[in-house]
Amino acid sequence: MIAFFVIVTVTVSALAYVELTPPYTDQFFSMWIVGSNGLTENYFPNNNPNLIPSEQVNWTLGVYNHMSSLEYVVVQVKLLNATETPPNEQTGVPSPVPEIFEFARVLVSNETWTIPFPWTILNAVSVNGAVLINGLAINGTMITGNLAQAMGGLDFRFVFELWFYDQTAGNLAFSWTTPTPTPATYSVWTQLWFNATASS
Repeated sequence: MIAFFVIVTVTVSALAYVELTPPYTDQFFSMWIVGSNGLTENYFPNNNPNLIPSEQVNWTLGVYNHMSSLEYVVVQVKLLNATETPPNEQTGVPSPVPEIFEFARVLVSNETWTIPFPWTILNAVSVNGAVLINGLAINGTMITGNLAQAMGGLDFRFVFELWFYDQTAGNLAFSWTTPTPTPATYSVWTQLWFNATASS
């Protein structure tokens, strides 16, 4: 009788735990870039990544919130060359290169945010065998300064980093840690490469 009582108690406790404990679901952000036709192709005019000033490029960014909560997210846009440090998803460390543009929005759970990203090199100059981009237009906003420099104008890249407001820390964060099933640190970023020719 005691054994029966123990079995019933354990069974009831197990059923109660299953009922009262929601199943674990992955919590994550995702981000992507598509070309002018809305697919992962046609990223550049005539499919040529060798760009000249005044040539407009049309991309679209996508951000998806699967964090099971309302999230304030920021997409930081950075312009790098091949030798500058990109983000490190293994350590959750962003690129040290300063951002040149950003987008921000509050996303509800399971919301997808579509961000038009038309851009144009306004000016680029030759400097000792390198090409220096010192003028850009992004979504109609002019950005000037020594933005990025690459030898021969080769291997520039736009880096897009996804940041979010961490309520515990009280500031923007580039990475988050999931407690279960195995603790892990995650961050989200993507990039696209191109070449640039100096203004004539």
